[in-house]
Amino acid sequence: MVAAVVTGAVTLTLAGGGTALATDRSVTVDVDGVETTVHTFGGTVADALAEAGVQLDESDAVAPSLETPVGAGDHVMVRSSRRLTVELDGHRADHQVNATTLDEGLDQIGLDPEGVELSRAHTTAIPADGLTVTAERAPRVVVMYDTIRSETRTTGDTVADVLDAAGVEPGEHDVVNPEPDEPAEPDMVVRVLPVLDEPEVEEVVIEAETVEQEDPDRPEGEREVVTEPEDGLKEVTTATVLREGEEVEYELSEEIVTEPVEGLVEVGTKVEEDPAPGASGAAAGLDWSGLAQCESGGDPTAVNSAGGYYGLYQFSVTTWESVGGSGLPSEASPGEQTSRAQALYDTVDGNWQSQWPQCGTHLFD
Repeated sequence: MVAAVVTGAVTLTLAGGGTALATDRSVTVDVDGVETTVHTFGGTVADALAEAGVQLDESDAVAPSLETPVGAGDHVMVRSSRRLTVELDGHRADHQVNATTLDEGLDQIGLDPEGVELSRAHTTAIPADGLTVTAERAPRVVVMYDTIRSETRTTGDTVADVLDAAGVEPGEHDVVNPEPDEPAEPDMVVRVLPVLDEPEVEEVVIEAETVEQEDPDRPEGEREVVTEPEDGLKEVTTATVLREGEEVEYELSEEIVTEPVEGLVEVGTKVEEDPAPGASGAAAGLDWSGLAQCESGGDPTAVNSAGGYYGLYQFSVTTWESVGGSGLPSEASPGEQTSRAQALYDTVDGNWQSQWPQCGTHLFD
């Protein structure tokens, strides 16, 4: 145990009938955290301690060493040996340390204070009769600085704390993933992509797209531009990075300056009906409604119960197509059915009996 007696006397040594003035050095002596300033004419740490009345035990630690020369304003530190008991993850171990605080003692036994969760604060004083603390190892994390791997433990809350614990200080533009303000997770891997040069910013055009929208009221195939497309603009920041030991170009970020405006074109889908062939004067003057009433009861959507005959005039599909019709006659408008029936009358030169043998007489009602 260190014993200290402070001596404040300053002496002047006379020898050989002459006067010799020794150099008076002011030295601060720190004994287990208690500082004392002494004046010594000696030239070493041992002289300063002797002047302060400090008696050392074999287990005491002194810095600098006893034979180290001292000068005015120097500091000498003495730490006595104390017991530090650590229960780490359930395993108890006793250590002798030359430290006054818990973090100093943990450092001396090779246990990183940032790598464990402690039952006492790091700054807790270690009393003369010793200190007992419990500790649990902090979660393990890995930092990959390109291909250089660092493994550490930390109680930090964020990725930035992980980097600090691993002794990795990213450059201003280095890419950190996850980002430094993200929460730290057990067994996480933090990757740092080193940026090797000053980033460059380039303006890039964002090409606007044009979409088409169907318009059922516009004739089929007809197009109208409703909105003209307008290109946007973005700023892309790139730099040369070190990836897996090789220098490559890397996009650091992009920022939209102006959003593109989407163009709009309306495209007509309305199908225009083909005009039915015109009827002759004789056909146009006949009683087509009387024929329709007899053939289908005047129902343009009528379908013969036996099948094969459709609409007002009970066309067969073959006959309907022979006069330019398409699809089923019963799906055409009443006007188109009548026009094509009149065209059929002209095609057979008025031989109505070949087409409507039962009801054809009503054409002349």
